[in-house]
Amino acid sequence: MVSNAPRDAVEVIITGDTTGRVTGSPPNDATGDLDVEVDFRNPGWSFSFSTWDISDAPDIGTATIDPNTGEWTYTVDPAEFDALDDGEIVQDTFEVEVSVFVFNPGGRLFVETETQQISINIEGVCFVMGTLIRAVQGYQKVEDLAVGDKIWTRDHGPQEIKWIESSAVRKGQMKRDPALQPVRIGKNSLGLGQPREDIYVSQQHRVLVCGPAVELLFGEPEALVRASDLCHWPGVDIVLPDDDIRYYHILLDRHEILDADGVPAESLFLGEEALYQLSSEALQELSAIFDTDMPGLDGPRFGLAARMLLRSYEAQAILKPALSRA
Repeated sequence: MVSNAPRDAVEVIITGDTTGRVTGSPPNDATGDLDVEVDFRNPGWSFSFSTWDISDAPDIGTATIDPNTGEWTYTVDPAEFDALDDGEIVQDTFEVEVSVFVFNPGGRLFVETETQQISINIEGVCFVMGTLIRAVQGYQKVEDLAVGDKIWTRDHGPQEIKWIESSAVRKGQMKRDPALQPVRIGKNSLGLGQPREDIYVSQQHRVLVCGPAVELLFGEPEALVRASDLCHWPGVDIVLPDDDIRYYHILLDRHEILDADGVPAESLFLGEEALYQLSSEALQELSAIFDTDMPGLDGPRFGLAARMLLRSYEAQAILKPALSRA
């Protein structure tokens, strides 16, 4: 049996991704990478190897971790999520443990362990009340749109709104849970006329980015990034509104790129973003509209994203070079 290392000889520190976000349907995965730093306080000690494990499971999902690399994956339980209220944002946590094996100066093997809590936010994707959406007859406030209205899309021209829903979030809720606070995309912050005036979206709402860096790194001319990942960009930040707000979901026949007051932004993506963010009543309504039991799994129109979806670290890879030149 391997004995614990003396506390005054070895210190273990866990670094890396200790938070994650989940936004919808299967596989509903949030992922992250952890690393371990070992500080030897006495001379002659040396590192051998380390292993990772889940020491405390999440409440409404499952978590796994690669024992060798420290890469973790979290998947929300659809049945648990379906029981939540529509528009609700929840947090789940789990705990990981790393065991670090080290040799003392005499060559004897010891072990030192450390734990780290991982927090997961499970959130929706939507426009804030007041956002202007380009419709066939011109820009209209999102709250004035209705089922049957036609709005412009980047790839397929005018498309009919199949379903639209809203949920209110109180200022007190946003104070208690910053994940509920919207992202402000400031006037002209993404380019001239992008947007024409400040707009507000949920932190998980994706907007379109393009340029040489996107194509160089990912082999695509355009990609979608979360609004929260743009918050290091000048003019883009997370804000606490003065009053309550209302988030709107817009669903079309397929995932599309809309014009939100000059910003190319996504419509609701049932393939990933919403299926388990919605109430049972909303799911029944969608099933009737699209004549299917599981709208999020009904063929390629919902299962395919309009563009490549970048993770946070991928978004930073294209944004950091641009920021350094700004």
